[in-house]
Amino acid sequence: MVFRPFFYVPILVGILALSTPLRAAQALTLEEAVDRATRGHPMLAAEASIVDATRHQAQLDGLAPAMNVQADLEQFAGTGALSGLTSAETTLSLNRTFELGGKRAARSSVGQARVSARENDLQRRRLDITALARLRFLEVLARQEHEALSRRELALAEEALTAVTERVERGASPASDLPLAELAVSRANLEVEDAEHELQTAKVALSVLWGEREPSFSKAEGELAPAAEPTSLESLAARLTAGPDQRHFELQAEMLEAEARLAAANRRPDVTGSLGVRRLEALDDEALVLSVSLPVGLGERSRLAGSRIRAQRSALESERSAAELERYEQLHAAYQEMLHALHEFESIENHMIPAAERALALAQQGYDDARYSYLQVLDGRRLLNQLAGQRIDAALRHRQLLAQVQRLTADSPESLP
Repeated sequence: MVFRPFFYVPILVGILALSTPLRAAQALTLEEAVDRATRGHPMLAAEASIVDATRHQAQLDGLAPAMNVQADLEQFAGTGALSGLTSAETTLSLNRTFELGGKRAARSSVGQARVSARENDLQRRRLDITALARLRFLEVLARQEHEALSRRELALAEEALTAVTERVERGASPASDLPLAELAVSRANLEVEDAEHELQTAKVALSVLWGEREPSFSKAEGELAPAAEPTSLESLAARLTAGPDQRHFELQAEMLEAEARLAAANRRPDVTGSLGVRRLEALDDEALVLSVSLPVGLGERSRLAGSRIRAQRSALESERSAAELERYEQLHAAYQEMLHALHEFESIENHMIPAAERALALAQQGYDDARYSYLQVLDGRRLLNQLAGQRIDAALRHRQLLAQVQRLTADSPESLP
């Protein structure tokens, strides 16, 4: 039997196609992974509960001050004429604070602003979980491709070992070729085992996003290769001014504005009134009791609250500017890396792999003609296999960087290629 490894080149090239769908029972798509993560992640449930708690607190803060019922018993259990209850005075009164200056409405505005801020935080958290689910799903896709690559490389190595054994037995190849072929099989087995472990780790990392320690899906289904040219950087940068990240600072500003209105309302003192009935045991009579009280010294408190709010406004504006610059820097870096990954992918696919295929075919032909050693064939196959893995990694980096760009611009998966 003549060993012609170049006949296996089409097989090896076939495994390079990243667009081959992996269909099986319990296959998981990207959309399903994102949906599971956004419905089942514990942190999203926690954020939703915090929104509910903030909403209830806002309703509580918007209530009017509660009325108080007060009972007083005076001049009893003393000495002499005041012993016992014969001279006791019992007062039963109803107290209420009347808020002035629109304090209740101002408190309600502060509470609603806090609710809106918490709702926005929930939306931001949902975007974070969505981006994380995309990244981990893509990692599973890549690990599947690497496992398929390692398994097919193992099959090629085993077929080559059989062919080399026959050639050595016939005297067509030197005996030194046999341990090389056996070594190739051993290395391929280790690579398969390593790929299996990495795939399982990636699947668990994805499934825990919705609370599963053991993945309930068998495979991830989708395409890993870049599909189209990326959107321009200028267009992406324009989207940084929208979305919940930018909305965060707007809501914080609205909250400070509501707190400023509350501080202004607190300048006006509230009136606390009390109306009750007093029973005088010594006279065996009753009489009404009326009292009114006003707090004093509120001006300084209100002034200090206003100064605090102005300082917070200044800090918020600086934080907004810093965050905008930081998001642009992150977008620029991710965009440039994404372009580099795309260029690397296309270079490997269109130039490097075809060149490696030609070099392997020449080495194999030379080995068949007894002009080259088997080691040169192994080197050629190893190089082609490495390029196949690098092609997968380049595609993965491109798609993961794209997911980062989508998160920064708060875009959906359909809005960017």
